[in-house]
Formats: sequence, structure tokens, C-alpha cells
Amino acid sequence: MPFEHRLALGGVMTLIVGIIILWRALRKDAAETFDAFPVGPAAYPDLHATVTRIAQIADIPTPSVYITDRERPLAMTTGISVDDTKLVVSTGLLDALDADELDAVVAHEVAHIKNRDATVMTLVELPLASARKLGRTLRSMGHFALLVVAICSYAFWGVGRLLVASLSRSREIAADRGASALLGDSAAPASALKTLDDDVPSAPDRDAREAALASLSIVPDSNEERGPKLTYEGRRPILWGPRLRIRRVHHRLYERYLRSALATHPATDERIDHLRTVERDQTRTTSRR
Repeated sequence: MPFEHRLALGGVMTLIVGIIILWRALRKDAAETFDAFPVGPAAYPDLHATVTRIAQIADIPTPSVYITDRERPLAMTTGISVDDTKLVVSTGLLDALDADELDAVVAHEVAHIKNRDATVMTLVELPLASARKLGRTLRSMGHFALLVVAICSYAFWGVGRLLVASLSRSREIAADRGASALLGDSAAPASALKTLDDDVPSAPDRDAREAALASLSIVPDSNEERGPKLTYEGRRPILWGPRLRIRRVHHRLYERYLRSALATHPATDERIDHLRTVERDQTRTTSRR
């Protein structure tokens, strides 16, 4: 097959795969993944009242409320449009927070809905998934020119991943600010973040899709983006001694330079400091009036 035909075929395959990835991502349902079930006002009157009140303040339709029976504190939204969203919270979250902190978490998620963050992040991640798929496809064809294009695709994917992570962190900060604006108070969001950060365990044994979706929660796993593993399970890998030395160097470089750059959420302490800055600004503005 001529080189031009191979390149065109790779482009068409990448486009098709990208469309499939986008369709599946937009339909990704956190409620289904976490075995969450819808609940009405009779079962959780306080939670429903909080969600309805904050949605009205934000001037958006009230999202459907779903509960998942998980000890780990979880709160996230799912849905393509503002008119069709679900708010998923875990029983662990309800047990961990007081009323003011729960208000703050709901306000944070409502801010995400109003900003259409789920759809935005899905759309910006599509080119990365397509570039990675293109790189794998072209690499398998074996042609030198195609290998060069494949390397460029991988480079685009790597740089893009850093940019998407940065965008995700900025939208988390924006949602924190949105929660403060909706409540007229920054103390409750800061208190909720502190409580959740203390209560969130690392959970490496969960299903991969569940772990990926948990990174969209208000506070992700503490083991998010853990870097290369320094241990093995089961049979000892071949040439483990030399490989372990390389992994240790990789791990140190990752922890020092890449971990924070690839994180989907800013460090909790950073978010709390930002909220305290917002609170001081609000206090100054009020005192001037």
C-alpha cells in the first residue's frame, strides 16, 4: 500500500476512534459505575432541600440526586447538559460532613454544573486520546516516516496531558470560588476540603473505571498519579534488579517534577489558602461599604 494511502487510512481510523471515544465519554455515567441509586425527598429530605436551594441560587435546574453506598467520601456530577445532570454523593460523605460543610460540597458541584466542566473537560481530552491512538496505529505500520509522525503524536499527547491537567486544576479553583459566591462564605468550603482530605483513603484495588471517575470527585484519591511502581506482586519480573534502579530514578524525578503537574486537582492546602484569600477579600469589600 502506498505511503499516502497508509497515512490517509491512519487519519481516518484516528477520526473514527476519536468520535467513539467522545461518544462513550459523554455517556459515561458515574451513577452507574458506583452503583448509585436515585433518592427522593422522603428518603433524604435535608440533602434534597440543600441541592434544590443551591441550584435555585445558581439559577440552574435542580439535578437528580443519587446515593452510592461507599465509605469513601465521594461527590461528583455527571451529565452532558445543565438540564440533564445527576449529583452523586456517597454515604461516607454524608457521614463525614456537618450541615455547613455539606452545603459547601453541594455548592462546589453545582458550580461545576453551571460552568459545564464535565463537557468541557471531555472535549479537551478528545484530541489527546486521538493523538495517542494515532501514534500507536502509525507505529505498528513500520514505515520510517510514519514512525516520525507517531513520535510527534506522542509528544503532542504528553504536552497536551500537562495542559489538560492544568486546565482541570484551574476549574477546580473556579468551582471553589463559585461555591464561595453561592454561599457568600469561604469558611465552609475550606472546612469541607480539610475534612474530606483527612478522610479520603488511598484505594489502589478498585476497578480502574471507578478509580478514574473518583478523580473527578471534589477531593481525589491520595494515590492519584502515583508514578512507577517500586514493588511487584506474584512472580519476580525478569531482570528486576536493574529495572528497579531505573524505576527508582524515574520515581524520584516523577515525585519532584511531574506529580503536581499531572494532578487533576490542586493540593488541598493550596485550595484552602486560596479560599482564605477570597474570604479576606470579601471581608475587606464588606468593611468598605
